[in-house]
Amino acid sequence: MKDFQYIALADKFELSINNGTYPVGAKLPSLRSIRQQFKISVGTILKAFTLLEDKGLVAGKERSGFVVLRTSVSSVNLPKQAENNTLAQKIAIGKVLQEVSFPDSENKSYVSFFNAVLHPDLLPFNALRRSLQQASRDLTGQHLQYEPSAGNSLLRAEIARRSFLWQGNLVADDIVITNGALEAVSLCLRAVTKAADTVLVQSPIYHGILQTIESLDLKVIEFSGCPLTGINIQELEEICSSQTISACLLISNFNNPNGITLNNEQKSAIVAFAEKMQVPVIEDDIYGDLHFQAQRPTTIKSYDEHGWVMLCSSFSKSAAPGYRIGWCAAGRFTEQVIKLKAVTNVATASIVQSSLLQLLKTGAYDRHLRKLRPELHRLMLLTIQAIEKYFPPDIRMSRPEGGLVVWIELPAHIDAFELQKKAIDQFVNFAPGPLFSNHGDYRNYIRISCNNLWNVKVENALKRLGDIIKSM
Repeated sequence: MKDFQYIALADKFELSINNGTYPVGAKLPSLRSIRQQFKISVGTILKAFTLLEDKGLVAGKERSGFVVLRTSVSSVNLPKQAENNTLAQKIAIGKVLQEVSFPDSENKSYVSFFNAVLHPDLLPFNALRRSLQQASRDLTGQHLQYEPSAGNSLLRAEIARRSFLWQGNLVADDIVITNGALEAVSLCLRAVTKAADTVLVQSPIYHGILQTIESLDLKVIEFSGCPLTGINIQELEEICSSQTISACLLISNFNNPNGITLNNEQKSAIVAFAEKMQVPVIEDDIYGDLHFQAQRPTTIKSYDEHGWVMLCSSFSKSAAPGYRIGWCAAGRFTEQVIKLKAVTNVATASIVQSSLLQLLKTGAYDRHLRKLRPELHRLMLLTIQAIEKYFPPDIRMSRPEGGLVVWIELPAHIDAFELQKKAIDQFVNFAPGPLFSNHGDYRNYIRISCNNLWNVKVENALKRLGDIIKSM
């Protein structure tokens, strides 16, 4: 489904601003000339310019049109690549979590950048309410019964149809519905590993995945990718050739926390590696629908013809966190995953599966995404611009093209846990970097979530955080 016309026009001008066609200080073309060139209404053009203005890229000046203020490409350097530790280690994330502060956030002055989840006002509330009502009107009472362990067959078919958006070719029988993406990852790990096996993971990585690996008594090797180009496939092969690796767990698009997206060549090469080494690749693509570019990025699964890739995703980050609807396409391991799902919790709740089905098949989900993506891009750009303005000039920062988070490398002497305590005293919170590695690496890194509706309170919170960093 194509984006709204004004969004497509705004994207075209944003690209022209970034490539220097319209440099900072230049005027954008007049409304009349754009209307004549593109044969669109003045109202559509104004909505496009308003979107660019909301992102902080242009400013409207009376009788002068719109002038370029800045690009949407950050001038801040990228974080440095961490060194790989190729020794298999037992998970110790529990000890790291003990250092994290979880304050009482009831104070109205408090602003949290900790959780990577949509603000309630960004959720499709009315569409979800209607879909839930429609699901509950089923006079057959099917929504009150257990679903098959693999999930509602119609929902699985709708999810499979969506695979064409990322050049996939799934069918309903490829899909297993789960309680969120984390259960999908857990089921896939359980299907291909046993206690004391070693799993290779991308680093930094979401702490919930590390906790899942810890709960399964698995060992881990953390594999760092380049902040700009992603994973080095040759290094990946060397690690797997020298040690017994039961599975690789990789995030293909907008990695949480550092925003890395693998390019198509890397994704294809990972599939070739998995087939050659016969090592299952568990792919987490939970943020794939939250892309800022016109096209949704492909997945590693897009290139998988022999079933070695186990794709995991969810609607928690894009539609309804409380629904806890995830899914996986586990390839040659699908039957094992279904059996494990059955003995874990029988099936995912029927009523929310039926409600999500309504959301997908009516097109409400796609309409929601078409509005959500430019808003998330705007929030991320405003957050990045505030960080550039208020933080010390020697920080390094990621450049995500989607998702909800920004990864920041602070000066080496800054301890993220000490900074968090000072920030909480000033009613600000964030996720400390050590959360995203096994043994508390990334000590001078922080993750900022760009999920707060933008206002003076949010900007002032980032200013206070910047002032604390400067004082340290």
